[in-house]
Amino acid sequence: MKRNMLLLAATPLLVAAAPTWQQKAIASAAPFIDKANSEWETAMVRGKADVMSAPYAKDAVFIMPDGTAIHGRSGVKTMYSRRPPGVKVLHASIKTDGRVAPDPDDVYEWGSAQMTLQVKGKSRYVVGRYLTVWHRTGKEWLITRNIAF
Repeated sequence: MKRNMLLLAATPLLVAAAPTWQQKAIASAAPFIDKANSEWETAMVRGKADVMSAPYAKDAVFIMPDGTAIHGRSGVKTMYSRRPPGVKVLHASIKTDGRVAPDPDDVYEWGSAQMTLQVKGKSRYVVGRYLTVWHRTGKEWLITRNIAF
């Protein structure tokens, strides 16, 4: 009898600990987000536009800080491949500040990207904020919207 009472008393704790659909969506998207962010850091330094554009959906939209909209994975690849002459990326990193799931198939991620550039022989540190929308397509998560601030 005491064992049954203990089990009944613990049941609310087990139910409360069960992940919500929001937590499940974020956990499902996390490996895709983490991989893309890690690869972006290396690819930015090496100038690998194909790697930086790979996590984007074919119909994605990337909004630049000036409001210019880049359309599609191919447009994002072209944007990343047009590094101005004389600009070298010495270091790049991403810091994710948060993730939230508004529905089971979308995760919003926000944070900042930092880069150390060499421009005409001088070192320059730049920081930019971002908001990215990741959408689940089957078992894969892809970027459908990215806003750079």
